[in-house]
Amino acid sequence: MKHLFRIFVALGLGGVLGCSLAHAGTVVLGGSGSTLEMMQILGAAHAKAEPGFQLRVLPSLGSGGAIKGMVAGAIDVGAIARELKPEEAARGLQADLLAHTPVVLVTNRAVERNITTPQLEKIYGGQQTRWSDNSPIRLVLRPATETDTVLIGGLSAGMKKAVDGALVKDGMLVATTDQEAATALEKQPGSLGTSTLALIRTEKRALQVLQLDGVAAETHGRANGLYPLKKPLVLVYRSDARAEVLKFVRFVKSEPAKALLAANGYVHADERR
Repeated sequence: MKHLFRIFVALGLGGVLGCSLAHAGTVVLGGSGSTLEMMQILGAAHAKAEPGFQLRVLPSLGSGGAIKGMVAGAIDVGAIARELKPEEAARGLQADLLAHTPVVLVTNRAVERNITTPQLEKIYGGQQTRWSDNSPIRLVLRPATETDTVLIGGLSAGMKKAVDGALVKDGMLVATTDQEAATALEKQPGSLGTSTLALIRTEKRALQVLQLDGVAAETHGRANGLYPLKKPLVLVYRSDARAEVLKFVRFVKSEPAKALLAANGYVHADERR
């Protein structure tokens, strides 16, 4: 219910479910915060070829919130950061994996370039609390079930233990949404935390993307398909959706859209690694 309330507030429904969908040519999209600016870019590109088309992107609902909004009929399209669960697919939803973006360690310290898994174990575990110049490290955490948290915890057994321990410590900063995390990472002196390459690039965030164990998330201006941590971009819709929705879905899977994804921190799903 919390997710649906946020959807209704964002749409200004005033208690009338689905009234926002009545405007011809308007497609309402909700989803994971890391996808939203990319979907705005794709929507603007599609509108150039489809006069009258308008993509309305809601504030971050998370993947689960987008699915609930679609089941309730409050939104047309979901842009989520995971595959559909079997019970969600059974509700008549269809999902297409479009691309992946690197999940990256970031800081607002311009001098930092690389971080290693052993370093991260010590930092998240509380054994290392300062950068090399003796300035404090300020962690920005994400919730335990968030994809970023699961992925960095999977780097090693030691990292999983360190992340779990950090999440239960008093006084730790835990950001709920991708945008909240990015803003906290920009503002907290000596920050360290996770984001995605796509969010950093599309939202033009003032954050330094670190190499992980010497592997860069981006090479020659494009996302590196060999980078070890990645988050999917999955488009969710109904096969019996309105014509405007299905046209947008077709565009998002087209070659022009593929080029836009590649230019904004994504590796397309069909690209060979």
